[in-house]
Amino acid sequence: MPLKIFILATLFVLPMVPTFWAIQEIPRRRFRTRRRKMVWFAVVATVPCLGAILYWILERRHTTPIMAA
Repeated sequence: MPLKIFILATLFVLPMVPTFWAIQEIPRRRFRTRRRKMVWFAVVATVPCLGAILYWILERRHTTPIMAA
């Protein structure tokens, strides 16, 4: 029984890791436009895991980190 719970928890929690990462990452990066940033945030938030993976593959390399003051 505990093994089944562990497997189910892993199947539900593990795909959320990229989503949480992207939700924290997007505000810390500079995009070409503010609208583009908002669209990516919406995609990641509404299409968990897949949205984060698409962000990583398609958009992240076109952004730069925002330097802290």
